[in-house]
Amino acid sequence: MGKVISFRINRSLEKIIKRCSEEKKKEQSDLIRDLINNGSIYLAIKGYAKGKYSIGKAAYLSNLPLSEFMDLIMDLGIKSKISKEDLLEGYENLKEFF
Repeated sequence: MGKVISFRINRSLEKIIKRCSEEKKKEQSDLIRDLINNGSIYLAIKGYAKGKYSIGKAAYLSNLPLSEFMDLIMDLGIKSKISKEDLLEGYENLKEFF
């Protein structure tokens, strides 16, 4: 079981949590965990799309495996920040190992 953390929320957030909990038929604590997890993914995607994070850093911050994060950004239509030259250099480096 995880660690218990308590924090205060304003009435507006309380209403959002209550509405979403009722809509999804989930316990409020489960819903809050989902919202935090989805929020971290959103912030990582946004940071990657703006060039603030590398793809590896964004995957780490979102707590997703790199391949899953890459699939997610492709599904969202976010273009890769990797240049053609970087890909070709990586390919040449791989050829040295095989």
